[in-house]
Amino acid sequence: MEIGRIVVPEFEALVQRERVEQDDKWGVQNHTPYKWMTILTEELGELAQTILDLTKEADGSNRLTMVTESELIHVASVCKAMWESGKRQGWL
Repeated sequence: MEIGRIVVPEFEALVQRERVEQDDKWGVQNHTPYKWMTILTEELGELAQTILDLTKEADGSNRLTMVTESELIHVASVCKAMWESGKRQGWL
């Protein structure tokens, strides 16, 4: 597994694509750290629920990777949005 040359650029591209979609949907968001933590916690909850639901299914192992990747990208993109917001607002 070549983390630096294959996986990281793919991950970054997926996160950036999700960030563009978020900005297109909601515009630039400048929340407080507390609001960002609420949004992030909600996304983490969705990831946890997805994993829990799919591990209960007989064929869950096949879908687990695909669905979990999507939820992980959502979590990472919210983290990126939070970081961007903090930089814009000066609390980072």
